[in-house]
Amino acid sequence: MEIFPIKIPKKGEGFDLFRTIVGSKFQFLADDILVISSKFVSMSEKSLIDLKNVKVSKKARALALKFKMDERIAQVTLQESDYVVSGIPGFLLTINDGMIAPNAGIDKSNCPQGKIVLYPKDSFKTANELRKKFLKKCGIKIGIVISDSRLMPTRIGCTGIAVGVSGFDPVDDERGKTDLYGKKLKVTFRATADCLATIGVFMMGESNESIPLVVIRGANVRETERSLSMKDMTVNPKIDIYLRNIPFL
Repeated sequence: MEIFPIKIPKKGEGFDLFRTIVGSKFQFLADDILVISSKFVSMSEKSLIDLKNVKVSKKARALALKFKMDERIAQVTLQESDYVVSGIPGFLLTINDGMIAPNAGIDKSNCPQGKIVLYPKDSFKTANELRKKFLKKCGIKIGIVISDSRLMPTRIGCTGIAVGVSGFDPVDDERGKTDLYGKKLKVTFRATADCLATIGVFMMGESNESIPLVVIRGANVRETERSLSMKDMTVNPKIDIYLRNIPFL
């Protein structure tokens, strides 16, 4: 497997994502997997909020006071999340579209002063449209992963997670296969898209590297033309092994 990071000069809000990618002059090949930073996608879509325009509710103000955080961040977090699980000073732990994240995944880094960047408006739709444009305009089939960095429970540092996928099955069912000792696997799934997202996030870095695109060549994935969604990659929090016994706020 080969991995190719692609540097892109700093971009402002609102730009043509596909043109920017092909404008990098990287020579894509059939079956490449393109991993794209979710923040880069959000910037292209102008998916940002100016904090000075945020109107704060009573609930957000109460949570901000309880968890010692900016009440405007608390408000946007409430707007962007489906559930608030818990909180620590500075952060609310939330679930949005099946994904668990601090402050609903919103971020203040690598975006204009006074603004926060949200998740892309529809990561799966964006990934699918990009894949189709590559096929139509470049004549090649590639897979797309839109990635984000994520903290893992009890671990120090960030890993990667896929927030949008197109062109291949994001999860591989390993049940029924045997291990090295001939025992059948009963519950094992391989999070293919998340593993590829982690490779991408590792190459992108977390500060000023300016690498929003990573191409992975030679990955063993199972191609698909079907429309994907977060339902293909998540479980209900009520049956999740980490969350099932935690009362939500």
